Amino acid sequence: MKKLLLIPLALAVLLTGCAGRGDKNPEESAAAAHQVAPLTLSEEESALLDLIAGTDGEYGLYACGMGEDMTGCTIEVLSWEDGAWQTLAEGGLSSSSSETLRLGIVLSGNKITVNFQDGSSKYSYAPQVEGMDRDLNSGRSWVWMDAPQELVAGERVPLYLEVYDSGDGVRSATLPDTFTNAGQLNSYDRAYAVALTVEG
Repeated sequence: MKKLLLIPLALAVLLTGCAGRGDKNPEESAAAAHQVAPLTLSEEESALLDLIAGTDGEYGLYACGMGEDMTGCTIEVLSWEDGAWQTLAEGGLSSSSSETLRLGIVLSGNKITVNFQDGSSKYSYAPQVEGMDRDLNSGRSWVWMDAPQELVAGERVPLYLEVYDSGDGVRSATLPDTFTNAGQLNSYDRAYAVALTVEG
C-alpha cells in the first residue's frame, strides 16, 4: 500500500523538476505551444521512478503547451460503451496560469490516478475503474501516447488506451488510430482510455 501511495508523490516531484528546465530555444517553444508530448526523463529521474514503482510500474508523463489562445483543458478517464466513449471521471482547469501544463498518469490495480500541475498549483483525482485487470497475462493490450500530438480546441487527444478481448487473442491497440476507430473498439470486450481536451 505504501508503494502505491509513493508513486503519485514521486511523479509530483518529477513533474516539478521537469517544469523547471529551460532547455528549449524560442523556436521549439513556439512549435510546442499547441501540442502535448511525452516528457523525456533523465537517467536519474527514470531510476527514481523505477525505484518507487518497480519494474512493473505503469505510468506516463506529458507536457501540454496550450498557448495563449487556449482557455483551459479537461483530462478524462473514459470507458467505451454502446459505441461511444463515456466519461467515468474528469478533472481540469478553466484557465491556465502558465503556458505549459504537466500531466502524470499512474496505473495501479483497477485505479487510474491523474496528476496535473499548472504553474505552482497541483491537482489529482483517482477513480477506480470496474473491469480493469492489469494482472491478465493474455487478452489485454495497452498503449501510451509516445509522440507529440497537435492540440485542437474541442478535440480529444488520447494519452493512454487499454483494451480487453476474451477470445483467441487481442489485437494490438495504437494511438491515436484505435481511439477513433469505432469498428475496432466495438470488436473488443471492453476498452478504457485517458484523454486530454483543450478549450479555445
